[in-house]
Amino acid sequence: MITFGEKIKHLRNKNHLTQKQLGLALGFSENSADIRIAQYESGERMPGEDILRKVAKIFNVPLEILIVPVLSEPREYLVEAFWVQELGIASTCCLYLE
Repeated sequence: MITFGEKIKHLRNKNHLTQKQLGLALGFSENSADIRIAQYESGERMPGEDILRKVAKIFNVPLEILIVPVLSEPREYLVEAFWVQELGIASTCCLYLE
């Protein structure tokens, strides 16, 4: 599963921002800006809804991109396929095909 921390780190690097720059853009103090982002990226801390919305706005992505779980390992796809069949629900892999 791709974690929130991995997502934010990827988006931060893609946008050529340091942890401090992102933290300051989110309104954290000069002393804690990089520490807070490092905590998010390591999974030590999870931001509240207000910060999540700010992160989405900074990176110009829908909030769901940050918070909806993303499968990343083959075993996760197997488990999903099992439950999709068991529960008779639409697979997440096919939602964008409609």
